[in-house]
Amino acid sequence: MNQLPKLKDFNAPEGYFDRLPDQIMAKSRAKKSHSWIRYAAAAVVVIGLTITWQADLFTPTYHQLTMEEIANLYIESNIWTTEDILSMADDPNGILDQIINEEMPLSEDLWFEDELNWF
Repeated sequence: MNQLPKLKDFNAPEGYFDRLPDQIMAKSRAKKSHSWIRYAAAAVVVIGLTITWQADLFTPTYHQLTMEEIANLYIESNIWTTEDILSMADDPNGILDQIINEEMPLSEDLWFEDELNWF
């Protein structure tokens, strides 16, 4: 503790406390002159919201889904299973054949008759 420098006593400048109330009052008066900006900003927000409400800018637009899109939503959300879909179809075998044709290539394109008789 002895190695720390000793601080001098603080003395206020001459007449500081006499001028202090006047300085505080001057600063508080300056802030009141800009209070109209808050009211103007609030009025702009209210007017903007009123205009957008009257112009129906917040009205959502709805997209009409097709039956296929609705079915895909039910399938993807796991509400409908494969058996449910096939039981609702008029021709379940046709649906299965279509899926197989879309997902698996035809074997005729992969093999030629000459290659089948290689032995």
